[in-house]
Amino acid sequence: MKRKKRTTDSVFDKSKNLLSDSSGFSMQEAYKTLRTNVAFSLPGDRSRCVGVISANRGEGKSTISLNLAISLAQIEKKVVIIDCDMRLPTVASKIGMTKGNFGLSDYLTGDNGFENLPIIRNNEMNIDVIPAGTIPPDPTKLIESPQMTNMLNILKEIYDYVIVDFPPVGVVSDAAILSSVIDGYLIVVRHETSEMSEIEETIRQMNFANANIMGFVYNDRPNAKKFYKKNSKYYYYEYKK
Repeated sequence: MKRKKRTTDSVFDKSKNLLSDSSGFSMQEAYKTLRTNVAFSLPGDRSRCVGVISANRGEGKSTISLNLAISLAQIEKKVVIIDCDMRLPTVASKIGMTKGNFGLSDYLTGDNGFENLPIIRNNEMNIDVIPAGTIPPDPTKLIESPQMTNMLNILKEIYDYVIVDFPPVGVVSDAAILSSVIDGYLIVVRHETSEMSEIEETIRQMNFANANIMGFVYNDRPNAKKFYKKNSKYYYYEYKK
């Protein structure tokens, strides 16, 4: 289905820890390892839809969502990232997009065909972005809509990877609602920020929804050297931002 995409070439702020060709070696290697682990966790040639979640706000979830998308694009994968946090969206602002763009919420609220889906091309990062849009009165209702599920299924036919940045699971249940169409979830936890009880509750909620938890990204550990270890079905990866 053909559709027109807007583009943005805004220069993003390197201080926001976004991945680029000029990023340091450790950061580059961190995301190379993360994207490799995601690929191995979701084998096959089909498109993958990856949800990125956390227990609470302030864990670095949206930055990691963006950097995973950028890293995948660096190896010529066709990637779209969706800002599904329609309460406190941050993806658009992190890449210099102006506020007030027609976005996901506006698309889901109106009687819109897929050709009107607001996909914005960022040529600098080589990724497509679907901003959150106008903050709606009931985002969960939009997440539950058949139009949301249909949109994700169509995007999975077009892109190699669909990255969905969800609101924190400890705040709302949006991420669990879509477990039937999300192929796997990454849980972001942050050093000296995430509480074990909150992480356990996040895992409980996602398991209750039969979600596929691929693993954890352990974020912002001071003086960390990258490492990878396997424990049952979960992998742990940590790096210094």
